Amino acid sequence: MRWRGEVILALAVVVIAVLGFSYWYLTSQPSGERKLVIYTYESLLKWGDDPNATRQAVFGEFERRYNCKVEIREFDDARTALLTVVQEGDRPKADVIIGIDNVLIHEALKGGVLEQFKPKNVGEIHEWLVKSLDPSYHVVPYDYGLIALVYDSKRVPEDAMRGLTFEKLASKEYASKLVAEDPTVSSTGLNFLLWQIAYYRVKGGDWTEWWKEAKANGLLVTGSWGDAYDVFLDEKQGRPIVVSYGTDGAYSYHFYNETRYKAALITLNGQEWGWLQIEGIGIVKNAPHRELAEKFVEYFISEDVQRYIPLNNWMYPANKNVKLPEEYVKYALDPTRIKLLNEVLPPEEVGKNLRNWLDEWRRAVGS
Repeated sequence: MRWRGEVILALAVVVIAVLGFSYWYLTSQPSGERKLVIYTYESLLKWGDDPNATRQAVFGEFERRYNCKVEIREFDDARTALLTVVQEGDRPKADVIIGIDNVLIHEALKGGVLEQFKPKNVGEIHEWLVKSLDPSYHVVPYDYGLIALVYDSKRVPEDAMRGLTFEKLASKEYASKLVAEDPTVSSTGLNFLLWQIAYYRVKGGDWTEWWKEAKANGLLVTGSWGDAYDVFLDEKQGRPIVVSYGTDGAYSYHFYNETRYKAALITLNGQEWGWLQIEGIGIVKNAPHRELAEKFVEYFISEDVQRYIPLNNWMYPANKNVKLPEEYVKYALDPTRIKLLNEVLPPEEVGKNLRNWLDEWRRAVGS
């Protein structure tokens, strides 16, 4: 009996020790080990039939697959998100940033805030998009589309938008009806600025004079694409033209079964020219949860997620396996069929001059 009692006592001591170690181990581990923090722009995947359901299908599904929590911090625009990552420096709070496009990538690389990562499934992405955005794989494309001048055809005659040039757009007739985005904080606005700079590179002339003239003739500049589009949709504000995207016609057809909102490009030397925006996803340098971040990048460019891009983000999906909906086939501007002014401004030149161009823009508009 005494022997049994000693055994029982010894076993009890062992059990208590194990339980004590387990409690110490669990409570001593850093909190949030299975949390992924994402920085992105506020409108990501929010323009579909049921934005909440879409976001749950994308981010909620990732949580279920990898037993983690996804925390999304939204900014007015992707450039604001990038500037925040730059400010956080070597101690970032974000693991992943979504929305770094073919212009912002130069600021991101110069700031040294992204990690190189080549996803295992990158072969599903159009190769030309990867080469155009970032062949070094600091970011990977997830969608693309044309910057365009979207107009309400009930308030602006279609004939008035045909053969449109930047010179016409700066006149009182057009500038007083136009709302654009601030290129110092908006990626849409930044792409529009480069479209215009490239135009004057071909045409000749000082691009800053366009901004001075347009501002004097009533151009409205807002902080973000969302703000600009709100102004555009509010008929009381009298701004039936907005700097937006070539897929807006498909959006109009999908939601209203009409073609009221149309997209126009700029005419130069008798031919229409566009500017292509490619958006990418990347891993933040020194990301707190690197392994989880890699899994998310591969997940986000997979067909499982990419199929939501056309009717929720209203851009073309980067994944070549995704079938485009009818709306795109009939009513969206196909970037592969448009002559692009991107060719006029090599990426190296954009990276070298971007900061100076933004300073010149500030001086031109008086901000």
